[in-house]
Amino acid sequence: MTRPILETDGLTKRFGSLVANDKLSVTVEEDTIHGVMGPNGSGKSTFFNTVTGFYRPDGGTVRFDGEDVTGWKPDEIARRGLARTFQIPSPFEDLTVKENMLAVFTGGIRSGVRISEEKRARADELLELLEIDHVADQEAGGVSGGQEKLLELGRILMLEPACVMLDEPTAGVNPSLRNRLLDHLETLNDRGTTFVIIEHDMRVIADVCDRVTVFNQGQVLVEGDFESVTSDERVRDAYLGGAAEHDASLETLIGEGSNASTPEGTGDADTGATAAAGATPDAGTEPTPSAGGGAVPADGAGEAAGSAAAASTASALSGIGAEPDGEPWLVGEDLVSGYGNHRVVDGVSMESRDGVTCVFGPNGSGKSTLLKTLAGVVPAWEGRVTHRGVDVTHNRPAENVHRGITMLPQDGGIFGDLTVRENLLLGGYTVDDGAVREERFDEVLSSFPELEGKLDERGRSLSGGQQMMLSYGRAMMTGAEVYLLDEPSSGLAPSLIDQVFEMTRRLVESGAQVVLIEQNVREALRIADYVYILAQGQLQFEGTPDDLTDEDDLVELYLGLD
Repeated sequence: MTRPILETDGLTKRFGSLVANDKLSVTVEEDTIHGVMGPNGSGKSTFFNTVTGFYRPDGGTVRFDGEDVTGWKPDEIARRGLARTFQIPSPFEDLTVKENMLAVFTGGIRSGVRISEEKRARADELLELLEIDHVADQEAGGVSGGQEKLLELGRILMLEPACVMLDEPTAGVNPSLRNRLLDHLETLNDRGTTFVIIEHDMRVIADVCDRVTVFNQGQVLVEGDFESVTSDERVRDAYLGGAAEHDASLETLIGEGSNASTPEGTGDADTGATAAAGATPDAGTEPTPSAGGGAVPADGAGEAAGSAAAASTASALSGIGAEPDGEPWLVGEDLVSGYGNHRVVDGVSMESRDGVTCVFGPNGSGKSTLLKTLAGVVPAWEGRVTHRGVDVTHNRPAENVHRGITMLPQDGGIFGDLTVRENLLLGGYTVDDGAVREERFDEVLSSFPELEGKLDERGRSLSGGQQMMLSYGRAMMTGAEVYLLDEPSSGLAPSLIDQVFEMTRRLVESGAQVVLIEQNVREALRIADYVYILAQGQLQFEGTPDDLTDEDDLVELYLGLD
């Protein structure tokens, strides 16, 4: 008979008006492996940080092994027996692997505490158990990413915790080490250690977890075994996003999408400028929604306004003179990249195409890293990137901007201390012709008239929707022909999400090619012309939206379960 070892009751954590954890009540049974799933922005990492003392909760309680530890400091909680790892390990790189293990027990420079023989024996035992004893005398900065993950686990186990919370323990780990790591977790669990795991590799959750809790928008969505939660329609909606007609099939949604390159496909929604005029000032601070509202049919006047704005946008974006020719302009071949020793993108080939190319996949699958590699922000370790047939693999981001490749980061990347005017003018710094720069500036304001009255206000003072407009407008100032968009709808209120997709489609109408990363799969499929799906850093699927009409197949591809 098991008993609860970790319990939260009504756990709440806010960041301003954003409620990241909303009255979470979660129970972890002793001697189990408990999985935590949920889409990007669902509150998983905040939950870990709040439970382990890195964040102070705004409400609710945390009980560990029968004791109220709410508000305790991280080191106090760790010494009580509740420890955690981080997604990216941070060993002392200049110390050896074994020295890193022993460093867990130093009491500080002035403590005078010496490491006992018992602890040295404990370190040796764990190094052997985790099969990294052969690198014990190597500097930690020189071991592989997988070995760093094992070292991270070993350091935590030096505290002899009763429960360990693991944040993506297999991220960036090669398959052979991944399987060894999972074997070690099960062995340790059999010996009495409880584990709570955030993991975006669903095969890990399926293989080792006894029970799974799914988060969405900061709340517990559903709990149960892996098979039952992944077959729950609410979980599918959370991961794939909602749709305007929730009973509609994917085939119907794709058929209704605007990727049919007809005027009607883009005339059914108000322009990003006019529809945003009614947004509330704090609209952009709401949690990322699981469902974006569908396009609202407009009357004749609305269609006319939309056509005028689209024409204006097309003029504003025509600086480089890109013309659709059916050829991919930006191509990545067999790309491998990552951070430190951690491989995140593992042999992915993709290309921009006429229209909107969507890249889907769960959080942690390598989507943003792939985009940054294409843009030159993250260096490619292997493979190459070409633009218009020219090798740009080792180009700096600024060089790619000059060539006509612009990336919008997930947070928009605006400069909060600069004014709206200054942000826009920065987007046009590569334009030598002052007349062209002025024309683009005027036409950006025609597309987003809400910004015109805020030109002298700081970027940070804008609402979330207005910041999104500024981010798009600044990118438009470059006159790019290829746009790399990293989840532009993230964090926006549902009323603004349609505008993001409408603005994205207008970039295409101007002659640009768009590569779009988007969490809301169902809504993005409405404007997609081609689709790539990543999981665990590798390509799971590529093809047209018409090839994704079977939702069961889509879910398996998206979660990396095929």
